[in-house]
This record gives sequence, C-alpha cells and structure tokens, in this order.
Amino acid sequence: MVLARPTVVLKQAMWLRLDGIKQPLRFDGTDELVDVLNDVLRGWRLTRLDSSPDMGLIHLSKGPKGYQRRSPWIERGTAVVHPDPVDAVCDLLLDLHHAFIEDSAKHGGEAMLTLHAAGVRMGGGADAGLVVFPSTHASGKSLLTTALGAARHRVFADDQLPIVPGTPTLGVSPGFLPRVRRPLPDDLDDKLAEFIRGHAGPTSDQFRYVDLNADAMAPRGEKAPIKAVVLLDRRDGATPTLTPASESAILKACILQSFGRTLNALEVLDHLHAMIQGIDGYTLSYADAQDAVAVLSEAFA
Repeated sequence: MVLARPTVVLKQAMWLRLDGIKQPLRFDGTDELVDVLNDVLRGWRLTRLDSSPDMGLIHLSKGPKGYQRRSPWIERGTAVVHPDPVDAVCDLLLDLHHAFIEDSAKHGGEAMLTLHAAGVRMGGGADAGLVVFPSTHASGKSLLTTALGAARHRVFADDQLPIVPGTPTLGVSPGFLPRVRRPLPDDLDDKLAEFIRGHAGPTSDQFRYVDLNADAMAPRGEKAPIKAVVLLDRRDGATPTLTPASESAILKACILQSFGRTLNALEVLDHLHAMIQGIDGYTLSYADAQDAVAVLSEAFA
C-alpha cells in the first residue's frame, strides 16, 4: 500500500448506492472493483446509478500505480493505492464498515461500536450465541473462523464485528466474507485446505476470500447475543486447551480492540464492562485450527 497525490480523472464515472449507507460510492473506470465487491458482500443491496448529485462518499479511480481510493477516513489530499483489484476491495471494506457504523448513528439507527475481532454463532435454540475472538498478533483468527464455518457454525465476522450495547450485548454481521492469507500454511489440515480451495472467492497474491454458503455466513445486519469471549493463544505444538480467563483480561482485550467509535471513551468502557458481565471468558491455547474447532464445538455447540 502506498499513498499517492490526486490525479485528474477523465474516464466516465459510475455511482453505486449500498443499502445501509446514505451517500453513494463513485467509481471512475473501475467497474471491475464493483464485480469483486459484489462477490464478497452478503446481505447488501447494490444499485448502480448513472449520475448522482453527491460527489461520492468514497471515490475510486485508476491511476498509473493502481486503484486509488479517497474517503473521509484517509488523509485529505491523498489516496490509498493498491495494484490488485482484490486487495483494493479488501481495503475498501474498512471504509464501508466505518460508513455503515456512522450512518446508523446519524440517521436514527443503533449506536454501534466495533471490535477488531471474529464472531461465530455457536449452539442451538436458547443456547445459541456469538463466541467472540478478539484480534491478537498471529492468532490465526481468520483461519479458525473459516474452519468453524466449514464445521457448520454460522460466521458473523472474521475481522470487524459491530456490537450493539445492551443487555445482552448483540453482535451484528457486517456481511463480509472471511478471508485467509496466502499461501496457506504447509501444515494445514488437508480437509480444511481442500475446503478453502473448493470454496474460493476473489483471490489475490495476498488473500483469498472463502465463499461460505448461506447457512454458514450471516448476512449484513443479522444479530445474535454475545455469549462468550475467547482469547486466542496460538503456539506451535500447543495442546488445544480452553481455560477460564479473568474478567480483567477479557475487558482489556476488548478495550484494546475497539474502534470506529460513535461513542465517547467512557461510554465505550461502560458498554464493554456491561458486555462481559454474565458471559463466559476463556483463553484457547492451540496449534491446529481443526483441533481448536473440536474443543470449541464441545464447549459451545
């Protein structure tokens, strides 16, 4: 990713309105990005417009170094540039997430905050709820999320999970397919590797989206109560073990991984503290995603 100064755009513009975001997105000569975007979104209604009175909340164009994106969340006067269309859309989803959260708060919807975390609904009936995995470095959360989806649990998010404060706190699916890094680990379980390759979505040199079916992938806006937070401790050779984690450790992890706030810091702290009251908190030590799925399924399914 590089930063580029603005360039003059001469190609014909096209606008795209996404249900849930008031202002349209503007695409200048980058229709291929729309195709990729459509492939990775679930539960979003996309409407193409030939013109718009708005300048476009997010502006995408093609320059000499690749696909350029400008938005309110990027430094004014610069653009983020990606040579590959899949990588460009992958980064665009960050802006869509910000817009979705902020528009909800501005236009009478729910005031949400975001956890940099994965969320998967596990269990059935009255016991069904979201198990949340806050992000930590090299924790393997996206690969684990995909493995849980392959095991027929319902994926809400693998990276950005909006939450609605309350009792209980609700997790909301942003409707983004999970993505895994490429290449896949050499020691990855053969069955999981086959599943990922057999459900390949848009792919770049860096990432592959995993095209989960409708049973395994929650669409945008689907909600479920959060029933547990699991801290990931991925280590080579670790025996898969789920051990209780302290309330302070869970709260700290959630605070550190909260962002995109439409609430002030004190409100965020109060809401996260309320969220972890009455739910389970654990640390999962593991080395292999499939072994971790077995432990999690036994505990929460």
